[in-house]
Amino acid sequence: MEWWLVISLLFGGMVLLILTNLPVAFAFLVVNLVGAYFFLGGVPGLISTVTGAFTSITTFTLLPVPFFILMGTLIFHSGLGLNAVNVLDKWLGRLRGRLSILAIMMGVIIGALSGSTIATCALLGTILLPDMLKRGYSKNMSLGPLMGVGTVDALIPPNALTVVLASLANIDVGQLLIAGIVPGVIMSGLYLLYVILWCRLFPEEAPVYDVPHIPLKEKVMATVKYLLPLGLIIFMVIGFIFLGVATPTEAAATGTLGSFILALVYRRLNWEIIKKSVYGTLKVTVMIFMIIIVSNTYGEILAFTGAAAGMTGFLTNLNIPPIVILIGMLIVVLILGCFMETVAIMMIAIPIYMPVIHAFGYNTIWFGVLMLIALETGLITPPFGVTLFVMKGVAPPEITMADIWKAVTPYVIVDVLCIALVLFMPSLATVVPGLMGMR
Repeated sequence: MEWWLVISLLFGGMVLLILTNLPVAFAFLVVNLVGAYFFLGGVPGLISTVTGAFTSITTFTLLPVPFFILMGTLIFHSGLGLNAVNVLDKWLGRLRGRLSILAIMMGVIIGALSGSTIATCALLGTILLPDMLKRGYSKNMSLGPLMGVGTVDALIPPNALTVVLASLANIDVGQLLIAGIVPGVIMSGLYLLYVILWCRLFPEEAPVYDVPHIPLKEKVMATVKYLLPLGLIIFMVIGFIFLGVATPTEAAATGTLGSFILALVYRRLNWEIIKKSVYGTLKVTVMIFMIIIVSNTYGEILAFTGAAAGMTGFLTNLNIPPIVILIGMLIVVLILGCFMETVAIMMIAIPIYMPVIHAFGYNTIWFGVLMLIALETGLITPPFGVTLFVMKGVAPPEITMADIWKAVTPYVIVDVLCIALVLFMPSLATVVPGLMGMR
């Protein structure tokens, strides 16, 4: 069977089942079981699918996933993350556009810990949006930052999504985690720059309002009490990986232990919080691992039928510059982001993309960062980005989808600009991981 027909059947079957509202993991499972039966030799193919399920998730590189998720849920449910945001709020003072700026800062902190763009958008929309609209903020300055900042989630470690991508693409987990820092900081800085400049050009869109005066001593004390300890937890993850003190798994376990100790010190740890944190971790981890389980069979089908090799040969033989093909691959990811969750997109795209990346001789860390940005940007791309509908769900009834599309567009432009910067300046993604080898 032709390679393009195999890929079309697998991809078309997955999309068809997903459109029936079947959970993503089970849609992949059904398609892969059918594919394994017809392409891998009938019953023996099904047996290999079952046995492969154990080997696909019993790997050391996936261990940071539940640790990162548990650390994030614990910090969230215990209120430690919101305490850090409140400290930043104290330092902003009477500043034009302060709530939009606070939304970006809050999104970076909470998003990096949760690793879920959709969850971050829902949380920020619930907490900040009513106050922003009440204080006279325009729809652009209130809706936009709440949705746009979610893209940074996959770049600023610690986050589980990077670990999943690294595992599926066979990329060094530690280096990919560290590689997202510089692009993530640049993206966050461009968001803040846009908000500040827009508020200066159109001050009526973000009215200044009086805030209580907070003495400098109180700000410093709050910073030392709530912000620095949380920063220490994050350093225990990122710093330990960068310095080579611990592997990503060990660093994730250390960070999780530190978050438990911190919650205990602040007297925020009780059975209810532990139960919520563990349940949330199990729910997300099982979903991710279910998709990873079927990805192994998906890759085997592509390899056995020659579909992956066929596509690689087709693309490499085209009389087109490789960079143009790479841009096309990223555009496909952006389009898929309008319809699917990030892990599902990775499961579909990575087995097809990685042979092409290796054939072109591209740096896999650099490509991993590009994929992360494209994956998250797809979730906020009008008109069908998943995050846009999440925002519609938490916004007041008077907020229309047209308002949401208009508000998020500048942030999509910033994301595309960041993709272009990393695309044509690979050192932005590779310079920090390169320093890890010099320690």
